[in-house]
Amino acid sequence: MDNHTILNVGSALAESGTLEYYELVRSVRSVAFAAIMKLPSALPIIFTNVVARGGTSGFLEENWQAIIDLAKARGCPLLSVTLTCSPAENAHRILSEERGTLGKIQKPKLLDALVAERVLFNDGATYQITIDNTHLSPPETARRIRHWINSVK
Repeated sequence: MDNHTILNVGSALAESGTLEYYELVRSVRSVAFAAIMKLPSALPIIFTNVVARGGTSGFLEENWQAIIDLAKARGCPLLSVTLTCSPAENAHRILSEERGTLGKIQKPKLLDALVAERVLFNDGATYQITIDNTHLSPPETARRIRHWINSVK
């Protein structure tokens, strides 16, 4: 579940970062999480998300706590994979056409500002790993993630 599946509803109907935006996003998240709770707890749910401290809204931390709470309510472990890459590669990737079609930021200067003011974290995850995928293809990155998941089962 790409985090923009939830965030884009807020962005489509309200100005990003406003109280109305966050209310919409929380509402969509609540509906999505309620649907997830109806699924078998053994069914893996995969989220793509940025989990970072910093910024003024506190929303990223709040959203991560909601994911932790969801895992606890489902009675399942929470596995966190943090993907990193070099600043040069990150600047290159942010300009990809696919990001634009998904409603994701494509501004390298904004990325630089976000990286400077925010710190990635995964506190509260049952299992955690960081993978530098600067020189990895998406299929190779996926293989490494799958191998890690199988190793912690």
